[in-house]
Amino acid sequence: MEQEHQTSDDFPQSGLPAGIRIRQLEPSDRDGVASLFTRLSPESRRRRFLVPKPELSARELSYLTVVDHRWHEALAAVDLGDGSIVAVARYAGHAGRPSAADIAIEVVDELQRRGIGTALSRCLIGRARINGFDVLTASTLWENRPARALLRRLGFHARASEGNVIDLELDL
Repeated sequence: MEQEHQTSDDFPQSGLPAGIRIRQLEPSDRDGVASLFTRLSPESRRRRFLVPKPELSARELSYLTVVDHRWHEALAAVDLGDGSIVAVARYAGHAGRPSAADIAIEVVDELQRRGIGTALSRCLIGRARINGFDVLTASTLWENRPARALLRRLGFHARASEGNVIDLELDL
């Protein structure tokens, strides 16, 4: 069942820097998501995708922007000054595990460590609960201490590790 579209007024905005608002991502945000990707440093891209990622293909960009807001949700943090997307948090349901979804977060480098990822993640966890998910999973690089710290603050716990990647889980 598809959920109703939500505006920024529907999401808690506390903890965000002034001039930043959270809203659902829409297919019309394709250029904004592409711009966000180009604003990420190579290191931030590697941390987000777990491998070096110099560019997004047209197919990947479509996947990242065409979401149903139930099985695949994406929330954007938008700079009200220029309308740019400065961060995205998303989950996508696991094909073989219908009550679980995997999350990912990206924030432009110049705004990292300012509470945007935390605020987006909390809103995303709320959406996952509303949409009937029981578990959220996340994978990050062991070396990505900021992501591990964020996930830990949100209640995620380690469930597996292979090579330089740690898998975490949050029971909803």
